[in-house]
Amino acid sequence: VVEQATQPGSGRWIQRAVAGGDAEVVGVVLREASQLARHKHGKDALIAVLERASKDHQRALVDVLRGEWLELSVDVHACRMVQRLMEICDDEIRLPVVAELRTHLEYLVNHKYGNHVAHRISEHCGPAALGLLLPEAAMAARDLARHAYGCRVLQHLIERCPASLTADLIATILEDQPALACHPFGNYVVQCVLKQGGVEHRWGVARAVCEHLEEYCDNKFASNVVEAVVRWCPEAADLVIDAAMRSSTSLVGLSSLRYGNFVVQRLLEVRGKHRTDLVEALVSGP
Repeated sequence: VVEQATQPGSGRWIQRAVAGGDAEVVGVVLREASQLARHKHGKDALIAVLERASKDHQRALVDVLRGEWLELSVDVHACRMVQRLMEICDDEIRLPVVAELRTHLEYLVNHKYGNHVAHRISEHCGPAALGLLLPEAAMAARDLARHAYGCRVLQHLIERCPASLTADLIATILEDQPALACHPFGNYVVQCVLKQGGVEHRWGVARAVCEHLEEYCDNKFASNVVEAVVRWCPEAADLVIDAAMRSSTSLVGLSSLRYGNFVVQRLLEVRGKHRTDLVEALVSGP
């Protein structure tokens, strides 16, 4: 069985055996799971067990590999099996694995193989499993938000976890919001807070936007945050319009900045008295 499991195409053979109820084959695969997981083709045998075997066998696989999940998550072959586990198993099966990885989130995100595991966890796990990651995510939020993969993990955590669990994470992000808004990756995390955060969080971002409006309108990434305020926090749009009207460079000056014209166009989409004032200010010039 082990010899066959390490040959190309082993996944299909194991799938047929598992689908046919061959308990002996599944038993051997489980006993040799540690060795097979690290093999180029052997990992396909474990994926076959995850996909076709019973929940009891999934649970047994997790238990057999207890204590090895971090090492497997950064292995070139085994990481694919860990990713598949996160995609197809339920949280009861995932939870012990995530519990082992909970204090290694930043390490995984920075690893060329581990980052895929971190992404699958944040994308597929439920609040119970994701909640285990939140303490480290909050501590490392400033660095994760600036990371090409870490920013996606933070966005998934904010989107998929209840607001009561993400309070510390969002608070850390808001503390660094002026700098994150101007960052190529960090700006997406700030926009996610605008979309998913509570009213107080959206207003916190909006006030920071008003304080740095001219700087943001001249920045490719931060200008997207200004537009996001208008889109996701319409109750704060008047505040942004007022700041634009009082800008030291004038409203026309803002629209002449590299990315300020996109911001002004977005502001013109706002309905109400402030939009009329905005149009009059643009017509009258600086």
